[in-house]
Amino acid sequence: MNQSAPPHKTKKLFEKDGVSLVATILSSTPNDEDDHNGMILTLYLHRHTEKNVINPTMISLLAQALDVIDNHPLLNHTNSKALIITGIDHDDFKICKFFGNGLDLEWMMKASNNQKTKDNGGAAAAASAVSAATKNENPTSQMIEMFNSQVLAKILTLPFRTVAAINGHCIGAGLFLALACDYRFMRTERGYIQWPEARLGMRLTKGFAELSKDKISDYAVLREGLLTAKRYTSGEALASGIIDGEYPLEELYLAAFRFAMEGLPESSDNPLEYFDPKAYTEMKMEIWCTSYRALKFGKVSDLPHSRI
Repeated sequence: MNQSAPPHKTKKLFEKDGVSLVATILSSTPNDEDDHNGMILTLYLHRHTEKNVINPTMISLLAQALDVIDNHPLLNHTNSKALIITGIDHDDFKICKFFGNGLDLEWMMKASNNQKTKDNGGAAAAASAVSAATKNENPTSQMIEMFNSQVLAKILTLPFRTVAAINGHCIGAGLFLALACDYRFMRTERGYIQWPEARLGMRLTKGFAELSKDKISDYAVLREGLLTAKRYTSGEALASGIIDGEYPLEELYLAAFRFAMEGLPESSDNPLEYFDPKAYTEMKMEIWCTSYRALKFGKVSDLPHSRI
């Protein structure tokens, strides 16, 4: 295990097809899982050959992992926890080039039976699939709505601190996954953040639009990012307020881990004496009410000017 992994007892709670959930138990007595000072959960995205794209398989895996967070007996008896989402592979940094490379364009083309494959046909066909999805129910609209309601809305309102450790390219749906987290840290030197919709000839759809507006407070950044499809380096993303910190890849996970620890309700630095997870979730709903409603209840076919 690389030195960037935390020096605590870990327990794998879920692992399937390149997605895994690991609990790091913060305890002075490693053999006693009931006597601990909190847990840091890490949701690892290791579908590297697919560049961690969002498709029905990835959505199902993410939803299963989130269900484990809700129901695993190890987690049900403590409120002192936090979550990191990352594509980092502690054993091989070279393969973790993508945090999330957007929607699965190849899957969208196949699902829409669109045979455009020449020149820019891949992106154009995918854009056509999204355009069709905004007008009626089809496999692409169903996929996006599942991603929004089962994954993004859930992460947005989890009753503890959530941190995206962005290990590489973070594009489109991958960016929305990061934006659903409370905080975002990004690797330096390689990788960029991008809203690619303007380049691909797609509209955002309501869920993605409202999430972007709720999490990007600077209108000028929102305008630049969405209307120009600008690619942000980590330094540019930090200066623009899209992320909260930047670190070399070998330091990224530990930085996210330490920050997650600082946010534990029972943290000695800033304890939340009367912490209530239900109230914490409801507070997040109140803060990001518009995006939560659009993600949880919205449809891809909702009109651009509609209110949800």
